[in-house]
Amino acid sequence: MKLQEALREIQSLKKKVRSLTREIESVKAGSIEDSSLVEKMLRMRGIRVFRKNPTERLFFPSDLSPLYKIRFYEMMKKYSFRLVLRDMIKFQDRFRIQDLTRYCSSKVAQGYCIRLCDMGVIIKNERGNYQTRVSPLYSFGPTLEWFVAEMFKKEFASPAIYGVSIKNTPSGGDYDVIASWNQRLVYIEVKSSPPKGIEQNEISTFLSRMDDILPDVGFLFNDTQLRMKDKLVVMFEKDLGKRYGGKSKTICPVERLMDELFHVQNRVFIVNSKKDVVENFQICLKDYLRHGNKKHRA
Repeated sequence: MKLQEALREIQSLKKKVRSLTREIESVKAGSIEDSSLVEKMLRMRGIRVFRKNPTERLFFPSDLSPLYKIRFYEMMKKYSFRLVLRDMIKFQDRFRIQDLTRYCSSKVAQGYCIRLCDMGVIIKNERGNYQTRVSPLYSFGPTLEWFVAEMFKKEFASPAIYGVSIKNTPSGGDYDVIASWNQRLVYIEVKSSPPKGIEQNEISTFLSRMDDILPDVGFLFNDTQLRMKDKLVVMFEKDLGKRYGGKSKTICPVERLMDELFHVQNRVFIVNSKKDVVENFQICLKDYLRHGNKKHRA
């Protein structure tokens, strides 16, 4: 009898532990989803947010289940999937597998279509044509911004907001992603077009917005595996030259961190998708903690 009572007590304790574990995970998830910390850090700088996290321009419908959103996020980590999504947006009213094979095999493209159909993100008709459930879709940019914000939440345990509109800043416009990471404010400008599609004034606007909201860390993220040195680095050097004159290459040189990752004073980073997006951001954030944090506080 005592053995049976002990077993029942053990089972009861196991249930309580599982229940407490779920509650703790729920609290953790809630704190990461809570964007008030990001807005608080902006208010400390005298800045107020009047719009954030728009859903109407995302690739997936706003009523997509939390489980499917997680699956979609995991798929977004793959560069080939992000390229396929661009083609789906291009042919959004009607497309077939062969329309999606510029950068991947038909087998890979078909796999993506099957998974998206199962999630209800795209629709297949009786003729074998696909179409996006959300229409019209004008750009991949908003979905990429959402992905970067989710990356900060899920990979770096950092609250983040995207598509942020702020009043009364000299540069105006929308700020792509703003996060609260390790008690630092992080601003990320997200570019979905290749380097040749980025203009000099966009680099200037990014640096001006850095001056507007005064983040601890800034990123110019270009979702490409092409070289950064040939154009983006050159445009950064040109704009910094205008701001700081002949001393710019001494006081704020654009230097290679590694591979296609570059930095200015270990605080502003130029990042692409070569190898892995999450790993690239992780490398830059660690570099800031090692070097840029000290320079910023000096």
